[in-house]
Amino acid sequence: MFILAYLRDIACPSSDKHALVTPWLKGDILGEKLVNLADCLCNEDLESRVSSESHFSERWTLLSLVLSQHVKNDYLIGDVYVERIIVRLHETLFKTKKLSEAESSDSSVSFICDVAYNYFSSAKGCLLMPSSEDLLLTLFQLCAQSKEKTHLPDFLICKLKNTWLSGVNLLVHQTDSSYKESTFLHLSALWLKNQVQASSLDINSLQVLLSAVDDLLNTLLESEDSYLMGVYIGSVMPNDSEWEKMRQSLPMQWLHRPLLEGRLSLNYECFKTDFKEQDIKTLPSHLCTSALLSKMVLIALRKETVLENNELEKIIAELLYSLQWCEELDNPPIFLIGFCEILQKMNITYDNLRVLGNTSGLLQLLFNRSREHGTLWSLIIAKLILSRSISSDEVKPHYKRKESFFPLTEGNLHTIQSLCPFLSKEEKKEFSAQCIPALLGWTKKDLCSTNGGFGHLAIFNSCLQTKSIDDGELLHGILKIIISWKKEHEDIFLFSCNLSEASPEVLGVNIEIIRFLSLFLKYCSSPLAESEWDFIMCSMLAWLETTSENQALYSIPLVQLFACVSCDLACDLSAFFDSTTLDTIGNLPVNLISEWKEFFSQGIHSLLLPILVTVTGENKDVSETSFQNAMLKPMCETLTYISKEQLLSHKLPARLVADQKTNLPEYLQTLLNTLAPLLLFRARPVQIAVYHMLYKLMPELPQYDQDNLKSYGDEEEEPALSPPAALMSLLSIQEDLLENVLGCIPVGQIVTIKPLSEDFCYVLGYLLTWKLILTFFKAASSQLRALYSMYLRKTKSLNKLLYHLFRLMPENPTYAETAVEVPNKDPKTFFTEELQLSIRETTMLPYHIPHLACSVYHMTLKDLPAMVRLWWNSSEKRVFNIVDRFTSKYVSSVLSFQEISSVQTSTQLFNGMTVKARATTREVMATYTIEDIVIELIIQLPSNYPLGSIIVESGKRVGVAVQQWRNWMLQLSTYLTHQNGSIMEGLALWKNNVDKRFEGVEDCMICFSVIHGFNYSLPKKACRTCKKKFHSACLYKWFTSSNKSTCPLCRETFF
Repeated sequence: MFILAYLRDIACPSSDKHALVTPWLKGDILGEKLVNLADCLCNEDLESRVSSESHFSERWTLLSLVLSQHVKNDYLIGDVYVERIIVRLHETLFKTKKLSEAESSDSSVSFICDVAYNYFSSAKGCLLMPSSEDLLLTLFQLCAQSKEKTHLPDFLICKLKNTWLSGVNLLVHQTDSSYKESTFLHLSALWLKNQVQASSLDINSLQVLLSAVDDLLNTLLESEDSYLMGVYIGSVMPNDSEWEKMRQSLPMQWLHRPLLEGRLSLNYECFKTDFKEQDIKTLPSHLCTSALLSKMVLIALRKETVLENNELEKIIAELLYSLQWCEELDNPPIFLIGFCEILQKMNITYDNLRVLGNTSGLLQLLFNRSREHGTLWSLIIAKLILSRSISSDEVKPHYKRKESFFPLTEGNLHTIQSLCPFLSKEEKKEFSAQCIPALLGWTKKDLCSTNGGFGHLAIFNSCLQTKSIDDGELLHGILKIIISWKKEHEDIFLFSCNLSEASPEVLGVNIEIIRFLSLFLKYCSSPLAESEWDFIMCSMLAWLETTSENQALYSIPLVQLFACVSCDLACDLSAFFDSTTLDTIGNLPVNLISEWKEFFSQGIHSLLLPILVTVTGENKDVSETSFQNAMLKPMCETLTYISKEQLLSHKLPARLVADQKTNLPEYLQTLLNTLAPLLLFRARPVQIAVYHMLYKLMPELPQYDQDNLKSYGDEEEEPALSPPAALMSLLSIQEDLLENVLGCIPVGQIVTIKPLSEDFCYVLGYLLTWKLILTFFKAASSQLRALYSMYLRKTKSLNKLLYHLFRLMPENPTYAETAVEVPNKDPKTFFTEELQLSIRETTMLPYHIPHLACSVYHMTLKDLPAMVRLWWNSSEKRVFNIVDRFTSKYVSSVLSFQEISSVQTSTQLFNGMTVKARATTREVMATYTIEDIVIELIIQLPSNYPLGSIIVESGKRVGVAVQQWRNWMLQLSTYLTHQNGSIMEGLALWKNNVDKRFEGVEDCMICFSVIHGFNYSLPKKACRTCKKKFHSACLYKWFTSSNKSTCPLCRETFF
């Protein structure tokens, strides 16, 4: 305490004592004692401090005093001892960087921060000491690293930040420009460069680093030297070889989408694997470096800092490269999504950077790199034009001389391909004109090279892809050239061969040929000769056979791409022949349609259906957007064109399920058991293709139950029959999955399902399964529908569906674009517009589930009205009101109109009964006539049809007793209320009942109807005493409810 008080006293510059004690202050004795004190404090065990915290703090205060107090701009003690003390403090901090969380010494760090802060705040010229700059660097490094690495608490990080900022502030305000010799600036720049290039940074680490750099550079901005910032950025900036090394280290999976979409063409293998597992959190060095430098530039240019050697344009170009790499990735890892979000939050965007730089200089740099390297550099130019960040006028000078792009290199090829969507028709013709002569007269080797057939055909395809070439003669000319290639070099064409023996160059040229043929079919309107059709269709089938025979090689990108374009060609041919009309058939060669149907179409589906089963069997849970499943989209779209006859004649291996109750023949059981489970596959194209295929089969299936209908007698009270077992077992699995997804959501609260997520696939498969079940139900006879509906009632499956639908249907199912339409017109809704279940069309994907849910609800109300009505009436009041309000507002008018229209347009004729409809009043009038008897009934649809009860009113009545009349009105009302069918079907049932009555068949004395309202049977069970006949189902219900076995009429024992 004495030394501390003494030092405080003599620290005053006016003290006369200072001159007397200077030798002692500067001497070895005090200096060594203070150095030993620093050693002791830095090495002292944390546990021993607790009992003497006050004493411990005073010793740190002493150390702080001797470093921060000055007399006449000089330290109190010798410079050599100041340096040694600072070195000791630095060594302690440096060790802290390497300590684990358990070993961390927060107290020592805190005291060192206090000492260093006082030291930096009071020192003048002291930063020239190497030890003090080393200390400052370590303080900065501790703040620029994440807590996961330093294990320091927030309050210490805040202390460290204030400390190193005070040091940097002192550095930049030195008047003698000594900061130019500062080792801190040089070493911190090298450390930052190493961190982003060599260290493994995750999202959090990068964020902390960028935040520290932000603080550092904002302090450097206070310097009067305008060159300081530029020099510092230049020290962090990698050289060209370092940039190139980082670009090459980026995983090449970004190429997936450009290759599949035809934006770039390749004829060599460049990658085979996806992200390594160990890299799922670590950001690539290129991304970290471009983000760091972009952040630095944004700060530096606030002061109009001048960067040398086009550094600004280079930094912007590299940031664009990083952003384009991220954008092209399909299914990017979460950490990459986080990286892009961080850039947005920190305003590190191209738009914020481009206003700072020279656009023409940047464009020149991008074009130079594009023409030299191609790939991502070419796509960056296309992106800038597409986003209107640069105008077409700014780009034109860079491709004015078309001939300068030839001879073709990969860079020139990719540059032209990326520019194609933005070129004028004339400019595309100029590029095409350069390519056409080059397609003639190549050797086998030249055909496959970039400057040969492959490259020039790729450019022609890119021009053709943008629909800018409408010259039929030119297209036919190219087709003839390709046919000549086949004649001269047939071994180049990969027909029914092993692709493991094919070179990437040969694969590349085949891919471009197939692409041309697909584009040719789309855009060539002039007729083809029979030989040309033969070439296209035979080649397509041969390529498809190659695809089928090489499934083991799909992991190789060019093989996967070959499979995709082969399926694309098969799909385009299928679409062409599917859309032929009487007018277009006249332009086709004779017998072409029959050849297509009997041979080529059959060949396509006999190859693709087994591939679908194989591919989905191997990959149980792979997203549709992954490259491994890229061919699923074109293959599945092709399979949607398969005919019912081709499905029924399938050659799939038998797949039967033990104890599966079904009346279907084995080949149909196999088809359903193979395809139905794929409605759960984690890829939308598979689900939709399977739906389209099974949809064609559904109308064929009820007939097998119809043939066995007699085995389902009316002996039981409520006989039931399951819809196809394969669908119902699948539905059971889906119900469990949907319960996990939607079960906790209250009915009426709308759930938004993220497109292409796992939940999306579950919900999509569930709704598609129900559409198939409802399609099957609609195709069945009245008797079968009664049995099927009873099964659905017993399993409560329909109830579960309806609850889920009111979690999935939007509150307002109106199409967005109809909001601006004419007010007098009814708006388009998901109930008025048919849902297009397209595989390739994804623009409406966010509305896919809501629209599909509305479609299923519409089908359910139309085909199962009685069951929906029963569910609605038994639901709780809140659900009752939600369902009533929604149905009345959006569905009832649509269904009423359709029901009335079906009556008006019906071709069904009734002997002795006429049926008419009035759309304006929602009424149907039925007039029944037999001999002198005339019965007229008026059926009124309620405003909330079909939820509300249908009203049957009396019209003209001639020759019928009042009681009989009332019975028949009640019967019709009962039929219309409880049968799951249309009004016409209810009237047909009622007429049949009346006809039987007039034929002398007596009513069942339990239900007072001739025909049973559920199973449509006649009264057959007669009482031996009173001779009255009853329906078996009615009698069974009478016995069980009354607990008696007596006749309902005479009360005698019923035998």
